[in-house]
Amino acid sequence: MDFEKLLSPIDIGRLTLKNRIVMPAMGTSYAAEDGGVTDQLINYFTARARGGAGLLIVEATAVHPLGLIFKGECCMFDDTFIPGFKKLTQAVHDCGGKIAMQLAHGGRQTKSALIGSRPLGPSAIPAPALCTEIPKALTIDEIHAIVKSFGEAARRVREAGFDAVEIHGAHGYLVNQFLSPNANQRKDSYGVSLKNRARLALEIVSEIKNTVSPNIPVFFRLNGEDYLEGGFTLKEAVEIAPWLVQAGADVLHVSAGVYGSYPPTIPLIGSDLACFVPLAEAIKKVVAVPVIASGRIKTPFLAEKILEEKKADLISMGRVLMADPDMPQKIKEGKTEEIRPCVGCGQACIERLLGGIKTVKNDPISCLVNPVMGREKACAIYPSSQRKRVLIIGGGPGGIQAALTADKRGHDVILCEKKNELGGNLHVVAKIPGKEEFSEFLEYLFKEIRKSGVKVFLNREVDLKSVKEFKPEVVIMATGADFQKIEIAGIYPIQLFTATDVLTEKSDILNHILVIGASQIGLETAYYLSNKGKGVTVVEEGDHFGPDMGPIGRFDLIGTLIKRKVRLLKQARLIRAYNSQIDLIVKDKEHNLKGDFSIISTKQVSNNTLSEGIENSGLTLYIVGDALRPRKALEAIEEGYYTALKI
Repeated sequence: MDFEKLLSPIDIGRLTLKNRIVMPAMGTSYAAEDGGVTDQLINYFTARARGGAGLLIVEATAVHPLGLIFKGECCMFDDTFIPGFKKLTQAVHDCGGKIAMQLAHGGRQTKSALIGSRPLGPSAIPAPALCTEIPKALTIDEIHAIVKSFGEAARRVREAGFDAVEIHGAHGYLVNQFLSPNANQRKDSYGVSLKNRARLALEIVSEIKNTVSPNIPVFFRLNGEDYLEGGFTLKEAVEIAPWLVQAGADVLHVSAGVYGSYPPTIPLIGSDLACFVPLAEAIKKVVAVPVIASGRIKTPFLAEKILEEKKADLISMGRVLMADPDMPQKIKEGKTEEIRPCVGCGQACIERLLGGIKTVKNDPISCLVNPVMGREKACAIYPSSQRKRVLIIGGGPGGIQAALTADKRGHDVILCEKKNELGGNLHVVAKIPGKEEFSEFLEYLFKEIRKSGVKVFLNREVDLKSVKEFKPEVVIMATGADFQKIEIAGIYPIQLFTATDVLTEKSDILNHILVIGASQIGLETAYYLSNKGKGVTVVEEGDHFGPDMGPIGRFDLIGTLIKRKVRLLKQARLIRAYNSQIDLIVKDKEHNLKGDFSIISTKQVSNNTLSEGIENSGLTLYIVGDALRPRKALEAIEEGYYTALKI
């Protein structure tokens, strides 16, 4: 396939984009504490400019101190920010790229602990999720001041050398709040009717257009649907789209959802691909300006199809470009099989950031499949000054990543795996309904291993004797963790299994299931079992379900379990099990479950028994991933990569 549509240029006013691939605004937390530019932010964008995307859009950028959304957010509410962002635009332009900035105001979707005062909104109605403080209803004068702040920020965008400016009118932030009856119950000229609810959006578009025209085009990011009761609808979006164009919008960028909506505003693994494209298609029918489609458009083949069918004019491919910044260039060179796939897990790119929405504190984002993201310059792979013989024990994702990185640095690498295939527990995870995309990443890793110089030994369990036989100078232990059966009082010797037993279908389980532990793997095991028609109860000793998950993934998964009538018990523990009864303590009260149950343990124990012997032999030893302590593939891959950089 030649991807004629996707790789074709497009003119937007004075701006010419070399292809139809747009990296949308996505929060990174890479900005300085004061919201200014950092080298990390510049390196992140220049990597994607070199990769060949048609347009890069900087994350939601605050137009006012009270409009901040998360810690580490870019800011443009003062002229002092202009010089730093000039460095960013110049760096991107030097790499042949084009760059826009998205301007935003968080409204009620923020925290008083972050902005230093009560959040603002169209009405004193809290957001449905994450940010639930009651906001202060804006006065007319305050609304006019916010419109001016967008205009002033746009002036700074122009002076900083950006190629376009985008208004964030989606995802439950302030402009979207005014559009949505769920948030806007005003009785004045900014409420009740759709025309009035759209007034703020139209005034901001006009203000910015008058400020930057004809130098740079104005984009507007619009929800096609809020997917929330009483929210903004597609019918309303179709009605106001021509108004936005008439006010001065040169491009409409169509998205969907708010915090707490279903489906979520950031669709994760298991969500339908191209899920928001029908919304873009509907809006494209009523406007003559270019329309950008979004929503898990993760392959160039799907992007090309959308363009061929004239459902949109440009394609938003966000997390795909996090996973592989060189994707556009690989498409151009006909190397689509080399694209590193995004699996949509959201573990590092979304959930780390949304900690800041919920608790103020958040971490800069990264990527499960691309451990160098956000560290493009500091952690690039360079040849080692001394070639060493490296033995890696364990062929899970952490071990594979360590092997690939060490090989690229020029080391002599041996990878041993005791099973008959590489991949470790990712094979197990990929069997969970909705998680099948992890197998795409496994296939990518296997291709990379086959192309590398890594010597792979399968069905090879390593002991101290074989370690010495390999004569390594460095050993990396990536032996993972094993699921352990638990000891239970009572007479229940047979129907006790682990999550691995269940997910690999090595167990003959009964129709009633008790899952011990509500971590992500526990909840996903419960989902797997409920999908097979089993009655499931999940028991968690702590106060929270999915404590190792981010808010979007947890909200989605728990909502699905509730719909499937999975019973979720917190502050609960199993005390004994008999053939026809299970005794629990739930919130300090005894609780009994009657019937014949299979019990599933999600407890994991690190498999690192060789470590002491290897260290005593005088070899340099590193332990990574679950072998260090049980966590997720994200940490295993990161540790495998960065450990190999040390050698």
